[in-house]
Amino acid sequence: MDLELYPKNNAPQLDGYGEGYIKVSGNKIHNSVLFLSDKYIELGKILDEEHKIIINRNINQSLPELIIYGSLKGLGYESDTLKFLKTLSIPIEQMQIGPACRTWSVLIGDGRSIAAIIEPG
Repeated sequence: MDLELYPKNNAPQLDGYGEGYIKVSGNKIHNSVLFLSDKYIELGKILDEEHKIIINRNINQSLPELIIYGSLKGLGYESDTLKFLKTLSIPIEQMQIGPACRTWSVLIGDGRSIAAIIEPG
């Protein structure tokens, strides 16, 4: 599926998604990705201590009002990433990958201060 909503700022453009990947600014990515209002960071497939430090540092710098967490498994799935995000004391919206990508595009396009972690695999 292709998305047609683009941010009105310099936020990363989430172009589309499919089984096991997301497309960011034309690049097909198969790993988890942290999205911030001004950049995206590819995290890898497994959440380790290094990735926790990267997430924590970047979230604390950008101070988003909301974190979107999107995965193939959607609601009710307690991944290690989601457990870690809950320790950050920022509201989290958990959803499947499709709605997470569309929600990111709409909210970032409106200029909202948000972050997202999308796990396509």
